Amino acid sequence: MIRIAVLADPHLHDVRFGSAAAEAPFVRSLADSLHSTRIFNESEAAFRAALDAVVAEGIRLCIIAGDLTDDGQPANWQAVSDLLADYSRLHGIRFFATPGNHDQWSMTGKPLAKNFVDPVGNVDVYAAPGAAPGKEARPCPGMRMVGYDETLPYAGQFGYRPQPSDLYWETPFGTSPDMADRRARTAVEGGESALISDMSYLVEPVEGLWLLSIDANVYLPNTDGGHDDCSKDGWNATVRHKPYLLHWMRDVARRARAENKRLVAFSHYPVADIFRGLTAALETLPGSRAGARRMPTPDVAAAIAATGLPLHFSGHWHVDATAAEAGLVNVSVPSTVAYPPGWKCLEIGSGGMDISDRAVSDAPGFDAWFARYVAEADRTDQDGSILSVADYREFLDRHFRAIVLERRLPEDWPPQMQAMARSARLPEIADLLSLPQAGLPAIAVADILVDWYRLREAGGGAAAGISKERRALYAELARSCAGMDFPEGSDAAILAVFLRTLGLLLTGNDAKRTALDRLREAFVPC
Repeated sequence: MIRIAVLADPHLHDVRFGSAAAEAPFVRSLADSLHSTRIFNESEAAFRAALDAVVAEGIRLCIIAGDLTDDGQPANWQAVSDLLADYSRLHGIRFFATPGNHDQWSMTGKPLAKNFVDPVGNVDVYAAPGAAPGKEARPCPGMRMVGYDETLPYAGQFGYRPQPSDLYWETPFGTSPDMADRRARTAVEGGESALISDMSYLVEPVEGLWLLSIDANVYLPNTDGGHDDCSKDGWNATVRHKPYLLHWMRDVARRARAENKRLVAFSHYPVADIFRGLTAALETLPGSRAGARRMPTPDVAAAIAATGLPLHFSGHWHVDATAAEAGLVNVSVPSTVAYPPGWKCLEIGSGGMDISDRAVSDAPGFDAWFARYVAEADRTDQDGSILSVADYREFLDRHFRAIVLERRLPEDWPPQMQAMARSARLPEIADLLSLPQAGLPAIAVADILVDWYRLREAGGGAAAGISKERRALYAELARSCAGMDFPEGSDAAILAVFLRTLGLLLTGNDAKRTALDRLREAFVPC
């Protein structure tokens, strides 16, 4: 039996930023956390909790599907490199990473500016030269994102370079691990071409298992002399600008079948629509920006599936969801620093395979910086209720609610929906849709909206934490407005899309089971 832990998006931030001075840690501000899809300063505690669970289960192979670091700063890379090296040395775990969009910036890197809070609640900007024009910032040369060439010394032991125990190792370009030999030319606008780096690799760490890490990042030169990150387009940009990867993936899959290898692929971005058309439904609403970060288009997903890969793990979205495209199953792995925190366990044996969920329920020490948050909230008149929590999961739940109402709501929904979320309750929106109101609980629309996103992030599963009674109510509301037709752009039309998609989200667990059943059939006994 081969057992593999699959984690994603730990986004490790070193609060000491490489310094031994415990009295002056680099603690990110509460305001930044409340406007981000992830929390920052708690990342190491959460990552350790997940890794300790991996150790407790006796798992010795671990995939990390991108975004190992907060934003690719050298201090954060050194911290995560040291941390994983300790787990390898003490517990014999081999780690295999794939590049995320927060791990590096193209070939040369870029300067950054970040906000940090001191013990009495003051927030200061620390920036590398050229990162914060017009802002009063404290100079911090290490506040920069590394480029590809700088990444390898920190991460080489995580699959990016062959290790003495590996049975086989290659890249799309051959068997040299040097970054100078891992570059390709790609077309850019105007008929020009650009040289891009690629950290993809194939490794056989144990007999019969092939792990395929695919670098799906695309950085293209722009007219300002810098580079643009195409991560918002995910695999759509990868297929367009790195077509050689599809040829390599097809060849790897063919060889795996011929040599009777179990092939597990992973990259940072999903290769199938893990939201099952949900983003497209929201894009029909006036003013929605739900499609700013796109799922693979049908033709892109089909092209990837045609390579013959059976299984692919992804991160990036911090979502627990599973989708299938032809013979390919994509398992989206949740983050350890976003709701719902967790990871996956892949088991491959003579009788087939199975994938099971693991939750990160608590992270000892996660509240180490709450005193600073309280001081910051007092100084800035922020809502500090997010800090009144019993454990790490509740902290992430409070953080998630804030993100939904402060960020997701204005990004994904028209002004009418935003207004209803601020004050309306379920009977009011039922009246707008001419639905029966008798017996309806007076649930705030804001609470239903948060549940909508809970279901999306948890793939419709139990991790969403929604009761059977609430699920039954949502299913009935979705059925009641199915087939109804309302004037385009009206409040009723927007509400109908909201409730219909809520019904779609409730079926996510069924879609997951179907996809995994298909995968089990593909992973026939050797």
